[in-house]
Amino acid sequence: MFTIVVIMIVWELFVRLSDVPQFLLPAPSDVAEAIVDNWEILLRHAGITLIETLIGFVLSVVVGVILAVVMVMWPLAGAAIFPILVASQVIPKVAIAPLMVVWIGTGITTSSLIAFVMAFFPVVINATLGMRSVSSASIDLLRSMRASKWQIFRYLRFPNALPHILSGMQLAVAFAIVGAIVGEFVGSEAGLGYLLIVTQGNLRTALLFGDLVVLTALGLVLYYGVELIGKRLLRHPNNT
Repeated sequence: MFTIVVIMIVWELFVRLSDVPQFLLPAPSDVAEAIVDNWEILLRHAGITLIETLIGFVLSVVVGVILAVVMVMWPLAGAAIFPILVASQVIPKVAIAPLMVVWIGTGITTSSLIAFVMAFFPVVINATLGMRSVSSASIDLLRSMRASKWQIFRYLRFPNALPHILSGMQLAVAFAIVGAIVGEFVGSEAGLGYLLIVTQGNLRTALLFGDLVVLTALGLVLYYGVELIGKRLLRHPNNT
């Protein structure tokens, strides 16, 4: 916090003493003023971005965990699915976004799907690693007690994978908000990403910085919110 305060003071002094034009580099006080003066606009666009991010994030968790279960429980299916997942991550998402606009159109649906595409891979990988990291001795012990494959999954593999899944969820929510912004860049008329394009075109740099501040705050809230939920789930007695 002290470092941030020092940076803000140095930034303010530099802008004021050097007479840098506001459209090139606004002072922190100008950014704060722009946020206060345009809080309704920022709040409205932040709400759209939040909805898109949450939709993409929830989809990524559901689809990611299901795919991980399939790959762990049926290794042959996993061998077929994994190369496709890797290939999907090699393709730049910015290149996919215009195609989604052509296929689906503009709006929340497109941005949410791009958020999902960017976010699900960490969930799949972490969930798969967690389910596969169970010791063979533990599996043999349950098999000696005549536990079925699904009982081993329920009482051993899935609980063991929970910390990995929650780590993947933290990465996923960060990627989801990036995906939502990418979707708004290429095909949206609302959201913080759309507002970035508009403020850039109008040279309203102070509001552009204010948009970035709100976007950063939104990302931090979501990231640490997922972390907090994860810690509480891991402390829950039903997960032990």
